[in-house]
Amino acid sequence: MYINILKKLKLYLLYLFLTNQLYINPNLFLENSIFLLRALCVLCGSLRQAAIASTLTKVTFTTQKRWLYLLILLNSSSLLPFSFLILPSLAAPTSNQIPALQYRADLLLRLGNRQLTTGQFSAALASLQESLKLYQEIGDRTGEGNALWRLGEMNFTLGKYQKAISLYNQSLTLMQSVGNQLSVVQILERLSNTYFNIGDEKLGKELQERATALRREIGNPDREAAFLSNVGLTHETQGEYEQAISFHFQQLAIAKENNNRNLQTYSLQNLAAAYQQLKQYPQAIALYRQELELAQQSGDKSLANLTLKLLAETYENQGDFKQAIAFYQQQLTLSEKSQNTVSKADLIKQLGRAYSFSRQYDKALALYQEQLASAQAAKDIFTQGMALNNLAFVFLKSGKFTDAEKTLSESIKAWQSLRSNLGNTDDYAAEQHNTYNLLQQTLIAQNQPEAALEIAEQGSTMAFLKLLGMRLASESVGTNLKVAPKQIVPPTINEIKAIAKEQKATLVKYAIIPDAGLYVWVIQPTGKVTFRKFDPKSENTISPISSITEVIANIPASLGLPSQRKITKSNSQPLLQLNQLLIKPIADLLPKNPTEQVIFIPQDELWFIPFPALVDIYGKYLIEKHTITTVPAIQILKLAKDRRNNTGGSKVVVVGNPTMPAIARVIGEKSQPLPPLVNAEQEALEIADLFKTTALIGNRATKATILPLLAKAKTIHLATYSILDDVKRQGIPGAIALAGAGDSDGLLTASEILNLYAQPKGQRLRARLVFLSAGETGNTKTGEGVLGLSLALMIAGVPSIIVSQWAAPDIPTAAITTEFYRQLKQNPHKAQALRNAMLGTMKQFPNPKDWAAFTLIGEPR
Repeated sequence: MYINILKKLKLYLLYLFLTNQLYINPNLFLENSIFLLRALCVLCGSLRQAAIASTLTKVTFTTQKRWLYLLILLNSSSLLPFSFLILPSLAAPTSNQIPALQYRADLLLRLGNRQLTTGQFSAALASLQESLKLYQEIGDRTGEGNALWRLGEMNFTLGKYQKAISLYNQSLTLMQSVGNQLSVVQILERLSNTYFNIGDEKLGKELQERATALRREIGNPDREAAFLSNVGLTHETQGEYEQAISFHFQQLAIAKENNNRNLQTYSLQNLAAAYQQLKQYPQAIALYRQELELAQQSGDKSLANLTLKLLAETYENQGDFKQAIAFYQQQLTLSEKSQNTVSKADLIKQLGRAYSFSRQYDKALALYQEQLASAQAAKDIFTQGMALNNLAFVFLKSGKFTDAEKTLSESIKAWQSLRSNLGNTDDYAAEQHNTYNLLQQTLIAQNQPEAALEIAEQGSTMAFLKLLGMRLASESVGTNLKVAPKQIVPPTINEIKAIAKEQKATLVKYAIIPDAGLYVWVIQPTGKVTFRKFDPKSENTISPISSITEVIANIPASLGLPSQRKITKSNSQPLLQLNQLLIKPIADLLPKNPTEQVIFIPQDELWFIPFPALVDIYGKYLIEKHTITTVPAIQILKLAKDRRNNTGGSKVVVVGNPTMPAIARVIGEKSQPLPPLVNAEQEALEIADLFKTTALIGNRATKATILPLLAKAKTIHLATYSILDDVKRQGIPGAIALAGAGDSDGLLTASEILNLYAQPKGQRLRARLVFLSAGETGNTKTGEGVLGLSLALMIAGVPSIIVSQWAAPDIPTAAITTEFYRQLKQNPHKAQALRNAMLGTMKQFPNPKDWAAFTLIGEPR
């Protein structure tokens, strides 16, 4: 929810810039900015920044100093999405003094910044290059330097470090020539980071020392503190916590020297967080205690509340539950007057868990029973569900498995009664997810792995139905879906076994269970179910890792894809680590014949894993050993089979590089056309030639033209953008970019695809396959955009969908797609055709980023 609010606030600030409020009345703009920023800080829970923002309205500062603090806040860790709002100069002339070219150049620079922060790299390149050209034309060396700087940032983000260095150096020369010392310092730091990334630590350190020395020469302690903070946070994003700590301590020293209590708080919290990452809990605790003392001295109850929570959590991480309980109790006392029932409920949950981990089960039960009684009296069903989960957790920890199972059944009933009103909120989803996880643990503890598999599948089915705004029963639908498909029921254990037999496939179901590790069920074609569990962090695991999420996050950088992460010796082989964790322990249960089907059913962040690219210690990829399909739930296989039996199209529809629609990612943003995909056009022409049909290209690829053709197609190939965001606010993320015409914007959304189910039978989708090639664009971080499109297509009638997990290079993509269709003509088994296409492309392009992007979802045959 707060992310959406953040976007709206960001857009409002941008709106003020673009409508010249800054130029017309700088003081009014500054007051509005401070007010909005303080609200944003409170909403995001960044209380220390909110406190600083408050002082800007209460204390008499010069306008310049108030701007300075505003910029420090905008560059703080939790408000980085606002960093593009920082202007090259704070003193701007009125609009009637700005020449037309200068004004256009400034707007293009800000637009390029915004596009860069939202990952629209092609659009950002066009905007920034145009602004650079204009600045050079009018002789604005500062503007030229800023444009080169931002182009350097884009190349750094894309991993093109040598190009970034060249652009940074050009910008540095210009900033030195105009005497912009602050920009010189910042560019030196960016150069330093870049050299660190390419392994030249000596030059990186020299540049960092130059930047630090020049910063001190400038002599502004507030700016120096902000600079040091940003450098420290940059090191944290790279996992370099020791270096981050050094810079945060320097910032703390400046804050203390200038008696700046708010910045002291900020520094202490950054330091403690870095020590937490290093698991150096005593140091983190000492820093949080200093922060608590500052909060108490200033009477800042909100900050004290937050710090008590952080102290309790740190003691809990350290295993000192006695101290954790003491600080949770202090926080509870301080929070008694709070009207935030959700926040208080979370606190009670944490306190009860601490009681449970310290084996004080009676106290935990009493606390949660009181919470349940209070929620029942208030008819607060959400808190009732949470309290029931909490009670079940205590029963589970204390070995009372029957009581835990009974309590969780009541919790499920509570969630079912809430679906029509609360079913799509994040809090509801998280607690419902917790219910299914706890029930799986309870059943496993009672040696009932098959029953636990049923529950795991219920949870997965609920997750994808929630994504589509659907329900297990015939309840109201939360999206624009006009007619819901018939009731979808999760499969029983006997149905799961039957699916494995019918598919002649080995099913591998994964579930990440907090506090319990990783659960894996392998269902063989015979129907035999084998359950295994292991803790990824345990030394007894083949390849122990501290966090699955962290390893998965390292995949893009390891493949050479755009990433903010720095590859180090410890994280350079995530595909090998994941193979050792996910595949090696069950390798004996997988088929030996590489043409036999293995269907992976990953959960949550495991969905981001490119399973074909997992590699063993001998350098052999998983796709070389097995034929692979991926689905979000076993139920999808049953649904896909039903769809396959109802297919009947005869045509091949091929679309490539339509005249791109303009989209606005957030409300209030001006729509911008997506950049063309020239190579996707060539890909479409080659595939159309293979099928002796005509590709729909450019203005011919309109939404109005294509929609009627889809109902007659047996194969649909769309070489255009898959947009991962819910750009039209219809409730389901995902859209396909087609050409617009008339009143149509050209976007075929997941919600509209889902509604095709409501059409008469002759107008429904009956294709056997939809292939979404070319690139993706969007900010969705959870994979929901890819899933939203895929599941909508399947519900609408398509049994098999091929999508890409990243934008693969053009030439390998064309090689895979054309080879896939050649293979499919010889053998209608889609999964085998995709495997053969990958293996063929691998010989010419051995890097997995070139051949492993595509995954088949749904029916493999």
